[in-house]
Amino acid sequence: MKIRLLVLFLVITFLLPLLVFVITGLLGAQYPILKFPMLRYGIGIVIALCSIVGFTFYVLKRKNIRWYLLFLIVIMSLLIEMITSPLRGYVSTMACSVVTFVIYFVFINLILKKYSSNLKPKWILLACLIGCSLLQLPLRIVHFNSTLGTLPDFLFHLLGIFMGYLFYFSSKYVKSGIVVASLLCCTFLYFKGYNLWLHKLNFGTFSGIVQNQAEIPNFQFTDKDGKTITNMDFVGKYTILDFWNTGCGVCFREFPQFEEQYVKYRSNNNMAIYAVNIKLPRDKEGISFEIISERGYSFPTLQGEEGVQKIFGVEVYPTVVVLNSAGAMIFRGNKEKAFSFIESELKQK
Repeated sequence: MKIRLLVLFLVITFLLPLLVFVITGLLGAQYPILKFPMLRYGIGIVIALCSIVGFTFYVLKRKNIRWYLLFLIVIMSLLIEMITSPLRGYVSTMACSVVTFVIYFVFINLILKKYSSNLKPKWILLACLIGCSLLQLPLRIVHFNSTLGTLPDFLFHLLGIFMGYLFYFSSKYVKSGIVVASLLCCTFLYFKGYNLWLHKLNFGTFSGIVQNQAEIPNFQFTDKDGKTITNMDFVGKYTILDFWNTGCGVCFREFPQFEEQYVKYRSNNNMAIYAVNIKLPRDKEGISFEIISERGYSFPTLQGEEGVQKIFGVEVYPTVVVLNSAGAMIFRGNKEKAFSFIESELKQK
């Protein structure tokens, strides 16, 4: 009977919502409205909650207090995930990770203290993990690549549960070590780890430094006067190219920082700094030059020819590329790392 209930529990709380999520995705070709991930996500949530509530009443009817507590823990763990998830959008993903880590750490300790006499600790751990994963796991399985950016956030939620579980059963000195390790993990993720993960995901490296340096094939840009700029114009100096497009909100938010760096280095004859626009199909001719001029920026803007971004391996925007005096690409990454890198290069010279 226990095994049958466990199987039924797993099917209802995990497999059923996942099945619904997948089916709605397959029906997307026939019903375009189902292509919206948030709608499908919402349907999965509703099915999961209805299933849990319905099965909880079933368990209560059987007067099985242990299974009732198990479902209660799953629901509470699920609510923690639902309540903290908006932090990703309204504050930051790093804040969501750290806050949820702490909440799960405290939560599982309180649950173990209160219910470990009624439930085996391993079942309490399983219930917390299922509640945490119930909404996220189906979405991440179906849309694995598109959700990779926030994968550390999800893993940190699970880590908070495991660390809290270990803390409860550890000795006094080990508990101190767990607390210190948790603080170090949270600090690292918040200030460094998550940015390193995104840099690796977007640019292929943690540092941005290109190891296998090779001279870039011939390319050309166009300036606001219609003059053609080729790779030969950059020979003999370090060149910083900031690739952007008109649909990139992050690009516009980072332009003030780019302007500051341009003003700092514009008198340096060993450097050239440009913002390179990659035209979107909807863009009218010359719109990139108008945008930069209207916002009062002084850095020079170039228009990239079709396909030029592939030469530099640009897949996300903004991407900053640094070429050395020989025309080889030595850096590809974000602005912050790019200008730190160029400063160290100039000091070495």
